[in-house]
Amino acid sequence: MTNLRTSLVAAGEKAAYDSAVKDILADRQVLAWILKGTTTEFSSFSIEEIIPCIDKPAVSSIAVDPGLTNSDSSKITGLPQESSIQNEGVIYYDIRFYARNPGSDGKRDIRIIVDLEAQKSSSPGYDLVTRGIFYGGRMLSEQCGRNFTGRDYDELEKVYSIWLCFGCDQKTANTISRYRITHESVYGEFDDLSRHDLLQVVMVRIPSEKNKDRARNAPLKLHEMLYDLIIRKMNASDKVRLLKDRYGLMMNDKEGRMSAMCNLSDYFIEEGYDRGISQGISQGISQGISQGISQATEAIVLSMIRKKMSPKEISEICDIPLETVEKIRDGLLQEAPV
Repeated sequence: MTNLRTSLVAAGEKAAYDSAVKDILADRQVLAWILKGTTTEFSSFSIEEIIPCIDKPAVSSIAVDPGLTNSDSSKITGLPQESSIQNEGVIYYDIRFYARNPGSDGKRDIRIIVDLEAQKSSSPGYDLVTRGIFYGGRMLSEQCGRNFTGRDYDELEKVYSIWLCFGCDQKTANTISRYRITHESVYGEFDDLSRHDLLQVVMVRIPSEKNKDRARNAPLKLHEMLYDLIIRKMNASDKVRLLKDRYGLMMNDKEGRMSAMCNLSDYFIEEGYDRGISQGISQGISQGISQGISQATEAIVLSMIRKKMSPKEISEICDIPLETVEKIRDGLLQEAPV
Protein backbone atom coordinates (compact mmCIF):
# COMPACT_ATOMS: atom_id res chain seq x y z
CA MET A 1 0.00 0.00 0.00
CA THR A 2 2.97 2.32 0.58
CA ASN A 3 4.10 1.82 -3.01
CA LEU A 4 0.56 2.31 -4.26
CA ARG A 5 0.18 5.52 -2.27
CA THR A 6 3.50 6.86 -3.58
CA SER A 7 2.59 6.14 -7.18
CA LEU A 8 -0.84 7.69 -6.85
CA VAL A 9 0.61 10.81 -5.21
CA ALA A 10 3.20 11.08 -7.98
CA ALA A 11 0.54 10.68 -10.66
CA GLY A 12 -1.53 13.33 -8.94
CA GLU A 13 1.42 15.71 -8.85
CA LYS A 14 2.04 15.13 -12.55
CA ALA A 15 -1.61 15.94 -13.22
CA ALA A 16 -1.16 19.13 -11.19
CA TYR A 17 1.89 19.98 -13.29
CA ASP A 18 -0.01 19.39 -16.53
CA SER A 19 -2.89 21.53 -15.27
CA ALA A 20 -0.51 24.36 -14.32
CA VAL A 21 1.19 24.25 -17.73
CA LYS A 22 -2.13 24.41 -19.59
CA ASP A 23 -3.35 27.29 -17.44
CA ILE A 24 -0.16 29.26 -18.13
CA LEU A 25 -0.29 28.56 -21.86
CA ALA A 26 -3.95 29.70 -21.89
CA ASP A 27 -2.94 33.21 -20.83
CA ARG A 28 -3.99 35.61 -23.63
CA GLN A 29 -0.50 37.15 -23.77
CA VAL A 30 1.07 33.75 -24.40
CA LEU A 31 -1.62 32.83 -26.91
CA ALA A 32 -0.97 36.08 -28.76
CA TRP A 33 2.73 35.17 -29.10
CA ILE A 34 1.77 31.74 -30.42
CA LEU A 35 -0.76 33.11 -32.92
CA LYS A 36 1.74 35.66 -34.24
CA GLY A 37 4.41 33.00 -34.74
CA THR A 38 2.25 30.25 -36.25
CA THR A 39 -0.71 31.71 -38.16
CA THR A 40 -0.84 33.68 -41.40
CA GLU A 41 -3.78 35.77 -40.16
CA PHE A 42 -1.90 37.28 -37.21
CA SER A 43 1.73 37.30 -38.39
CA SER A 44 1.75 41.01 -39.33
CA PHE A 45 0.05 42.28 -36.15
CA SER A 46 1.64 43.23 -32.83
CA ILE A 47 1.10 41.28 -29.62
CA GLU A 48 -0.90 44.23 -28.25
CA GLU A 49 -3.22 44.16 -31.28
CA ILE A 50 -3.75 40.39 -31.06
CA ILE A 51 -4.58 40.07 -27.34
CA PRO A 52 -8.08 41.67 -27.49
CA CYS A 53 -8.95 39.44 -30.45
CA ILE A 54 -8.75 36.26 -28.33
CA ASP A 55 -11.92 34.97 -26.68
CA LYS A 56 -11.87 33.22 -23.31
CA PRO A 57 -9.98 29.93 -23.80
CA ALA A 58 -11.49 26.62 -22.71
CA VAL A 59 -8.91 24.43 -20.94
CA SER A 60 -9.31 20.62 -21.01
CA SER A 61 -13.11 20.87 -21.05
CA ILE A 62 -14.03 20.29 -24.69
CA ALA A 63 -14.06 16.78 -26.08
CA VAL A 64 -12.62 15.77 -29.43
CA ASP A 65 -14.62 12.65 -30.28
CA PRO A 66 -17.97 12.77 -32.09
CA GLY A 67 -21.24 12.03 -30.35
CA LEU A 68 -22.75 14.92 -28.41
CA THR A 69 -20.60 17.65 -29.92
CA ASN A 70 -23.40 20.05 -30.82
CA SER A 71 -25.69 19.33 -27.89
CA ASP A 72 -24.97 22.62 -26.10
CA SER A 73 -23.65 25.70 -27.88
CA SER A 74 -24.15 28.16 -25.02
CA LYS A 75 -20.98 27.47 -23.03
CA ILE A 76 -17.48 28.87 -23.49
CA THR A 77 -18.20 31.41 -26.23
CA GLY A 78 -20.27 28.96 -28.21
CA LEU A 79 -17.82 26.08 -28.19
CA PRO A 80 -19.33 22.69 -27.23
CA GLN A 81 -18.51 21.08 -23.92
CA GLU A 82 -19.49 17.43 -24.28
CA SER A 83 -18.65 14.78 -26.82
CA SER A 84 -17.99 11.06 -26.73
CA ILE A 85 -17.97 7.99 -28.91
CA GLN A 86 -19.25 4.63 -27.74
CA ASN A 87 -16.57 2.25 -26.39
CA GLU A 88 -13.80 4.78 -27.09
CA GLY A 89 -13.99 7.06 -24.06
CA VAL A 90 -13.50 10.81 -24.34
CA ILE A 91 -10.44 12.76 -25.47
CA TYR A 92 -10.24 16.46 -24.63
CA TYR A 93 -8.56 19.33 -26.40
CA ASP A 94 -5.86 20.93 -24.22
CA ILE A 95 -6.81 24.55 -24.96
CA ARG A 96 -9.34 25.81 -27.46
CA PHE A 97 -10.57 29.28 -28.30
CA TYR A 98 -11.95 31.63 -30.94
CA ALA A 99 -9.71 34.36 -32.34
CA ARG A 100 -11.19 37.26 -34.28
CA ASN A 101 -9.03 38.25 -37.24
CA PRO A 102 -7.98 41.89 -36.75
CA GLY A 103 -7.98 42.13 -40.55
CA SER A 104 -11.76 41.58 -40.75
CA ASP A 105 -13.49 43.36 -43.62
CA GLY A 106 -15.66 45.52 -41.32
CA LYS A 107 -18.92 43.89 -42.46
CA ARG A 108 -18.54 40.92 -40.15
CA ASP A 109 -15.91 39.44 -37.87
CA ILE A 110 -13.75 36.82 -39.51
CA ARG A 111 -12.89 34.27 -36.85
CA ILE A 112 -10.65 31.25 -36.65
CA ILE A 113 -10.95 28.36 -34.21
CA VAL A 114 -7.69 27.37 -32.56
CA ASP A 115 -6.80 24.14 -30.78
CA LEU A 116 -3.52 24.36 -28.83
CA GLU A 117 -1.90 21.11 -27.68
CA ALA A 118 1.17 20.73 -25.44
CA GLN A 119 3.32 17.61 -25.87
CA LYS A 120 6.44 16.44 -24.06
CA SER A 121 7.83 15.04 -27.28
CA SER A 122 7.38 15.32 -31.02
CA SER A 123 7.76 11.52 -31.25
CA PRO A 124 5.29 9.95 -28.78
CA GLY A 125 5.19 6.63 -30.67
CA TYR A 126 2.66 7.65 -33.29
CA ASP A 127 2.34 10.38 -35.91
CA LEU A 128 1.29 13.63 -34.25
CA VAL A 129 0.45 15.18 -37.61
CA THR A 130 -2.31 12.64 -38.29
CA ARG A 131 -3.71 13.31 -34.82
CA GLY A 132 -3.63 17.03 -35.55
CA ILE A 133 -5.48 16.48 -38.83
CA PHE A 134 -8.13 14.46 -36.97
CA TYR A 135 -8.55 17.24 -34.40
CA GLY A 136 -8.83 19.79 -37.21
CA GLY A 137 -11.36 17.64 -39.06
CA ARG A 138 -13.48 17.39 -35.91
CA MET A 139 -13.44 21.17 -35.48
CA LEU A 140 -14.69 21.58 -39.04
CA SER A 141 -17.44 18.95 -38.90
CA GLU A 142 -18.83 20.03 -35.53
CA GLN A 143 -19.63 23.48 -36.95
CA CYS A 144 -22.59 21.94 -38.76
CA GLY A 145 -25.64 22.74 -36.67
CA ARG A 146 -23.80 25.48 -34.78
CA ASN A 147 -22.28 27.85 -37.35
CA PHE A 148 -24.50 26.80 -40.23
CA THR A 149 -27.34 24.48 -41.16
CA GLY A 150 -28.18 22.61 -44.32
CA ARG A 151 -25.59 23.09 -47.03
CA ASP A 152 -24.43 26.64 -46.36
CA TYR A 153 -20.80 25.56 -46.18
CA ASP A 154 -19.55 29.09 -46.87
CA GLU A 155 -20.11 29.77 -43.16
CA LEU A 156 -17.35 27.33 -42.18
CA GLU A 157 -14.70 28.99 -40.04
CA LYS A 158 -11.04 28.17 -40.52
CA VAL A 159 -9.44 25.92 -37.89
CA TYR A 160 -5.89 25.58 -36.60
CA SER A 161 -4.50 22.69 -34.58
CA ILE A 162 -1.22 23.96 -33.10
CA TRP A 163 1.10 21.50 -31.34
CA LEU A 164 3.84 22.68 -28.97
CA CYS A 165 6.38 19.86 -28.75
CA PHE A 166 8.73 20.37 -25.81
CA GLY A 167 11.94 18.49 -25.10
CA CYS A 168 13.13 18.23 -28.71
CA ASP A 169 16.67 17.22 -29.68
CA GLN A 170 19.35 19.24 -31.45
CA LYS A 171 18.16 18.17 -34.90
CA THR A 172 14.48 19.06 -34.57
CA ALA A 173 14.49 21.93 -32.05
CA ASN A 174 13.64 25.47 -33.18
CA THR A 175 11.62 24.32 -36.17
CA ILE A 176 8.02 24.94 -37.23
CA SER A 177 6.17 22.77 -39.76
CA ARG A 178 2.85 23.65 -41.35
CA TYR A 179 0.39 21.21 -42.97
CA ARG A 180 -2.52 22.69 -44.90
CA ILE A 181 -4.97 22.28 -47.74
CA THR A 182 -3.60 23.77 -50.98
CA HIS A 183 -4.74 24.05 -54.58
CA GLU A 184 -2.87 22.31 -57.41
CA SER A 185 -3.68 22.64 -61.11
CA VAL A 186 -3.33 19.11 -62.43
CA TYR A 187 -4.23 20.00 -66.01
CA GLY A 188 -4.79 23.40 -67.55
CA GLU A 189 -4.83 26.81 -65.91
CA PHE A 190 -7.55 27.83 -63.47
CA ASP A 191 -7.66 30.89 -61.26
CA ASP A 192 -8.97 29.29 -58.08
CA LEU A 193 -10.55 31.78 -55.67
CA SER A 194 -12.30 29.21 -53.47
CA ARG A 195 -11.87 29.18 -49.67
CA HIS A 196 -10.08 25.85 -49.58
CA ASP A 197 -7.52 26.79 -46.90
CA LEU A 198 -9.78 25.90 -43.97
CA LEU A 199 -7.54 23.57 -41.95
CA GLN A 200 -3.94 23.94 -40.85
CA VAL A 201 -1.86 21.80 -38.50
CA VAL A 202 1.25 23.49 -37.10
CA MET A 203 4.09 21.76 -35.24
CA VAL A 204 6.32 23.95 -33.05
CA ARG A 205 9.38 22.18 -31.64
CA ILE A 206 11.06 23.57 -28.51
CA PRO A 207 14.46 22.32 -27.25
CA SER A 208 14.90 20.20 -24.13
CA GLU A 209 16.77 21.29 -21.02
CA LYS A 210 19.88 19.35 -22.06
CA ASN A 211 19.77 21.17 -25.40
CA LYS A 212 19.26 24.57 -23.79
CA ASP A 213 22.04 26.13 -25.88
CA ARG A 214 19.61 25.82 -28.79
CA ALA A 215 17.11 27.99 -26.93
CA ARG A 216 19.35 31.05 -26.96
CA ASN A 217 19.36 33.22 -30.05
CA ALA A 218 16.71 31.06 -31.71
CA PRO A 219 15.83 32.25 -35.23
CA LEU A 220 12.26 32.83 -34.08
CA LYS A 221 11.68 34.53 -30.72
CA LEU A 222 8.67 32.26 -30.09
CA HIS A 223 10.89 29.22 -29.43
CA GLU A 224 12.99 31.12 -26.92
CA MET A 225 9.91 32.47 -25.12
CA LEU A 226 8.27 29.03 -24.86
CA TYR A 227 11.52 27.50 -23.59
CA ASP A 228 11.85 30.14 -20.87
CA LEU A 229 8.15 29.87 -20.01
CA ILE A 230 7.90 26.08 -19.63
CA ILE A 231 11.31 24.34 -19.75
CA ARG A 232 13.81 26.72 -18.15
CA LYS A 233 14.44 25.73 -14.52
CA MET A 234 14.23 28.55 -11.99
CA ASN A 235 11.98 29.57 -9.14
CA ALA A 236 8.61 31.12 -9.90
CA SER A 237 9.36 34.71 -8.87
CA ASP A 238 12.57 34.81 -10.91
CA LYS A 239 10.78 33.30 -13.89
CA VAL A 240 7.97 35.87 -13.67
CA ARG A 241 10.59 38.64 -13.61
CA LEU A 242 12.43 37.13 -16.59
CA LEU A 243 9.24 36.83 -18.64
CA LYS A 244 8.34 40.44 -17.88
CA ASP A 245 11.79 41.88 -18.65
CA ARG A 246 12.57 39.79 -21.72
CA TYR A 247 9.15 39.38 -23.37
CA GLY A 248 6.87 41.92 -21.74
CA LEU A 249 4.67 39.20 -20.22
CA MET A 250 2.80 40.13 -17.04
CA MET A 251 2.35 36.79 -15.25
CA ASN A 252 1.73 37.97 -11.67
CA ASP A 253 -1.81 36.58 -11.63
CA LYS A 254 -0.38 33.22 -12.72
CA GLU A 255 2.38 33.06 -10.12
CA GLY A 256 0.56 30.35 -8.14
CA ARG A 257 0.40 28.13 -11.22
CA MET A 258 3.95 29.10 -12.12
CA SER A 259 5.13 28.07 -8.66
CA ALA A 260 3.38 24.68 -8.95
CA MET A 261 4.92 24.10 -12.38
CA CYS A 262 8.43 25.10 -11.29
CA ASN A 263 8.37 23.10 -8.07
CA LEU A 264 6.97 19.92 -9.60
CA SER A 265 9.03 19.90 -12.77
CA ASP A 266 12.26 18.95 -11.00
CA TYR A 267 11.51 15.31 -10.34
CA PHE A 268 8.01 14.51 -11.53
CA ILE A 269 8.63 15.34 -15.19
CA GLU A 270 12.02 13.66 -15.40
CA GLU A 271 12.57 10.92 -17.93
CA GLY A 272 13.10 8.43 -15.12
CA TYR A 273 9.66 9.12 -13.69
CA ASP A 274 7.90 8.83 -17.04
CA ARG A 275 9.76 5.67 -17.97
CA GLY A 276 9.16 4.17 -14.55
CA ILE A 277 5.44 4.92 -14.60
CA SER A 278 4.91 3.58 -18.13
CA GLN A 279 7.07 0.50 -17.62
CA GLY A 280 5.73 -0.02 -14.14
CA ILE A 281 2.11 0.13 -15.20
CA SER A 282 2.82 -2.07 -18.23
CA GLN A 283 4.54 -4.68 -16.09
CA GLY A 284 1.88 -4.26 -13.44
CA ILE A 285 -0.73 -5.39 -15.93
CA SER A 286 1.21 -8.42 -17.12
CA GLN A 287 3.14 -9.45 -14.02
CA GLY A 288 1.13 -8.09 -11.11
CA ILE A 289 0.22 -4.67 -9.83
CA SER A 290 2.67 -4.69 -6.94
CA GLN A 291 5.73 -5.23 -9.14
CA GLY A 292 4.63 -2.54 -11.56
CA ILE A 293 4.00 0.06 -8.86
CA SER A 294 7.28 -0.85 -7.16
CA GLN A 295 9.18 -0.06 -10.34
CA ALA A 296 7.36 3.25 -10.71
CA THR A 297 8.26 4.13 -7.10
CA GLU A 298 11.91 3.24 -7.69
CA ALA A 299 12.02 5.49 -10.75
CA ILE A 300 10.67 8.41 -8.70
CA VAL A 301 13.23 7.84 -5.94
CA LEU A 302 16.09 7.59 -8.44
CA SER A 303 15.04 10.87 -10.02
CA MET A 304 14.95 12.57 -6.61
CA ILE A 305 18.39 11.16 -5.72
CA ARG A 306 19.80 12.58 -8.93
CA LYS A 307 18.39 15.93 -7.83
CA LYS A 308 20.69 15.69 -4.77
CA MET A 309 17.84 15.22 -2.30
CA SER A 310 18.81 13.42 0.89
CA PRO A 311 17.47 9.91 1.62
CA LYS A 312 15.68 11.29 4.68
CA GLU A 313 13.87 13.95 2.60
CA ILE A 314 12.86 11.37 0.01
CA SER A 315 11.64 8.99 2.71
CA GLU A 316 9.41 11.66 4.20
CA ILE A 317 8.03 12.95 0.89
CA CYS A 318 7.29 9.50 -0.56
CA ASP A 319 6.32 7.95 2.78
CA ILE A 320 8.58 4.93 2.32
CA PRO A 321 11.14 3.46 4.76
CA LEU A 322 14.53 5.16 4.90
CA GLU A 323 16.30 1.84 4.38
CA THR A 324 14.37 1.35 1.13
CA VAL A 325 15.60 4.70 -0.17
CA GLU A 326 19.17 3.88 0.89
CA LYS A 327 18.97 0.52 -0.86
CA ILE A 328 17.88 2.19 -4.11
CA ARG A 329 20.66 4.78 -3.69
CA ASP A 330 23.28 2.09 -3.10
CA GLY A 331 22.11 0.29 -6.21
CA LEU A 332 22.52 3.48 -8.21
CA LEU A 333 26.04 4.00 -6.88
CA GLN A 334 26.98 0.44 -7.82
CA GLU A 335 25.76 1.01 -11.38
CA ALA A 336 27.81 4.21 -11.74
CA PRO A 337 31.01 3.83 -13.80
CA VAL A 338 34.24 3.70 -11.79
